[in-house]
Amino acid sequence: MDINIPTHLMKALKACRTLPSVPAVVMQVLELSQDPDIGTAKISKVIIKDPALTARILKVANSAWCGVQREVTTLDQAVNLLGLNGTMSLALSFSLVRRLQKAGGPAFDHQTYWRRSVIAGTAAKSVTADPRSAKQDELFLAGLLQDIGMLVLSEAMPAYGQMAASAADSHKALLEIERKELGTDHAQVGAWHLARWGLPNRLVEAIRDSHELSAIEEPLAKSIAVGGWIADIWINPDTAAATELAAQSAKALLGLSSEQLNKVLTATVAALAQTTENLDISIGDEAMVSRLLDQAREAIMEINLRALQEVRSYAAQAHCDALTLLYNRTYLNQALEEQLAKSQAARQPLTLIFLDIDKFKSINDAYGHSGGDGVLVSVAQAIRSATRNTDIIARFGGDEFVVLLGDTGEQIGAEIAERIRSTVAKQLHNAGTGNCIHVTVSVGLTTMMPGSGIRSAKELLEIADRRLYAAKIAGRNRVAQAS
Repeated sequence: MDINIPTHLMKALKACRTLPSVPAVVMQVLELSQDPDIGTAKISKVIIKDPALTARILKVANSAWCGVQREVTTLDQAVNLLGLNGTMSLALSFSLVRRLQKAGGPAFDHQTYWRRSVIAGTAAKSVTADPRSAKQDELFLAGLLQDIGMLVLSEAMPAYGQMAASAADSHKALLEIERKELGTDHAQVGAWHLARWGLPNRLVEAIRDSHELSAIEEPLAKSIAVGGWIADIWINPDTAAATELAAQSAKALLGLSSEQLNKVLTATVAALAQTTENLDISIGDEAMVSRLLDQAREAIMEINLRALQEVRSYAAQAHCDALTLLYNRTYLNQALEEQLAKSQAARQPLTLIFLDIDKFKSINDAYGHSGGDGVLVSVAQAIRSATRNTDIIARFGGDEFVVLLGDTGEQIGAEIAERIRSTVAKQLHNAGTGNCIHVTVSVGLTTMMPGSGIRSAKELLEIADRRLYAAKIAGRNRVAQAS
């Protein structure tokens, strides 16, 4: 198995005589777990050697979690009820937590470590689509052990507790510090140590890969990675940032939507009380856990809102003319087809105004293209100020503009067209480098009325274009309503 640990650190790990160890009963359970034909009798025979573990399994079997209707009095009954995977997972988890709570250097924050580990295991279990799946037990165990490398490093390196503290309870920051200072991270160290214990390869590899998003391929590793980032919501003081990172990893690795992540968070919190009781471990105040869940939900809402705003922004940019910030021709074509169909179905009038700037070429010649751009922007602003909020204004191309007036007849359309012409003519327009000039526009107008015979958007545009040309021929700076 490929594990990346620098030589100098490997020497320190191998030389350490106080690395976390496993009880004999756990080693026997691990050996039995490799046997595909293992039966409940063999499991019970090993477990019963440990009175505390036996009592714990019987207590779990009789808890509301298992939903039994009559008391389970023998270990064989409990193992049959929990199943082989469930029994082995509980045996390993309880025994390891009992032993490992004593591990770690004096400067190491044990409470934070175990809170994150238990929540990570519970969350990894909660992401499973089928809550009755036997894989849940495997996910919980892997999630619980994914950070065991921190305990290992704490024993082998007296200064590791201070290194972890410098990350200020941000797991992402801790990984960055470890990789910079140690040339590896605690996931790699943990995988090495668990391989020495004889944990199944699939679990060791999943734990090894669980902290490197770009390297994760196996479903087991993806689930425990997401479980770890979810746990950080309850550890990192910046709940919003931790929630966003969890949401990103859940989406990238498991394809979970924000709504699905919210359900996973809720399921995780709901399962924590039973999990901590099963393992006989405290992870802190229940009110704190619930409060941070509320904060995470608020953060998810904020993420959704921001994503929606970004989508709308991208859509607006795609439909927007970069210079004038009016709609572009692509959007106009779409809106025109929709408005035409709507007007025809409702038998309502639809008016289209087509205009362009008179003698625009001479403006470009006199003031350069930057001056011409300034005039285009200024004219666009004048058109916007002369129209209604419901009107659709677009830059058709070059110095041509189109205004689409829904449910508007020819008379009101002509009034708006004249208002546009007059506003443009009266206003001074910035042609750059301090040059303010007067410009005029020629306007063509057409209205589709019920029974007018106009059938298509193309026809509506062509009629308005012809009338624009007629306004040019008639002397410019005017509105033409008839051919």
